[in-house]
Amino acid sequence: MLSKLLQKYLRFWAKLYLKRAKPKIIAITGSVGKTSTKNAIFEVLKAKFASKVRKSEGNLNTATGLPLAILGFSRAPSYSVSSLMWLPITLWAPFRALFSTRAEWLVLEMAADKPGDIAYLTRIVQPQIAVITNIGESHLEAFGTREKLIQEKTSLFNSLSSDGLAIVNLDDEVIKKTVESSNHRIRFYSIENIADVMAKNIMTEIDNYQPTTQMQIIAGDTKFLAKVNTLGKVANVYPVLAAVAVAAELKIEQSKILEGLLNIRAEDHRMNVVRGKNGAIIIDDCYNASPLSMKAGLDALKVLPAKRKIAVLGEMRELGSISTEAHRIIGQYAHAVCNQVLSVGEPARGYQADKHFPEKKELIGYLLNQISDGDIILIKASRGPAKKSYLEEVVESLKE
Repeated sequence: MLSKLLQKYLRFWAKLYLKRAKPKIIAITGSVGKTSTKNAIFEVLKAKFASKVRKSEGNLNTATGLPLAILGFSRAPSYSVSSLMWLPITLWAPFRALFSTRAEWLVLEMAADKPGDIAYLTRIVQPQIAVITNIGESHLEAFGTREKLIQEKTSLFNSLSSDGLAIVNLDDEVIKKTVESSNHRIRFYSIENIADVMAKNIMTEIDNYQPTTQMQIIAGDTKFLAKVNTLGKVANVYPVLAAVAVAAELKIEQSKILEGLLNIRAEDHRMNVVRGKNGAIIIDDCYNASPLSMKAGLDALKVLPAKRKIAVLGEMRELGSISTEAHRIIGQYAHAVCNQVLSVGEPARGYQADKHFPEKKELIGYLLNQISDGDIILIKASRGPAKKSYLEEVVESLKE
């Protein structure tokens, strides 16, 4: 009951702010890559519009979080709604709605953890530009079937005005088929197919523990080289292409696009490169995991030169009936990429790793005795309701 009251309260003030400020809104959803896509779009717009653009911070992308983002809050209390930590927010919300600086652009992330989430969020905001990154198996447990998940994610397009723009990852066959019958303007981006915005000749590397990725961008008749200080071969390139697609719509000049792309940084625990003990390289990607993001992390590891490649995998959560098969398939892929696959926690046995550890403590002890100069270790898992499923502790123990 309190949760619903809080949602309605925050929604009221968020809508009042939107009515007063009248910002143009770019909304992003998808199974993987929402935050990195939001950040890439924000940095490119910021290079052009400076303080006139604002983004949702962190994971303010839910029924409670989105209104907080609109009102300019940077975080939500990690406590129940009955906590007194919410009191300052409820007191400040009217002031923010009535008197805070107007943003001309809002770049907002939208999560869909259960049916109806996107519909609720789009009753708060109507975007001018809607971006869908991809559709995988995240939160499938809550949706029951993949078809319902697809319907939920793509319902974001229903909120567009008649002259709104949909920006779509053409390499995702599910989204491609869904938008074929759409009446909206669509701009496609792709790595694998011919599209409005494409990336070719992608090269990613780690030099002295600093990640970089370079690529050739092709946008219509325009070609240029771009660089981002992030790691990956696919997952970190798609956000760049989405940002360039937005920039093309807004006619942002190339120099500003390049400036914005150089300002992109990975979020904490999302493909962060860390100096490890004994000269090893740690790829900290332990914020969350799904089959799509697991494969993306392994794909990045695949192209990096190393004496030895090690994957440390925890469970993938909220996969419902496909969980067993998904863990098995990802385990097979990890074995094809890595010299050694390690798993931790009971649900992760499904990877059929080279070595399994019931607890993090045993895993940490093993790794500290094993890793050496020239090793690259990818650490990835879903977070659970309890911190015992978090793998940040593993990363911290391996840091130099």
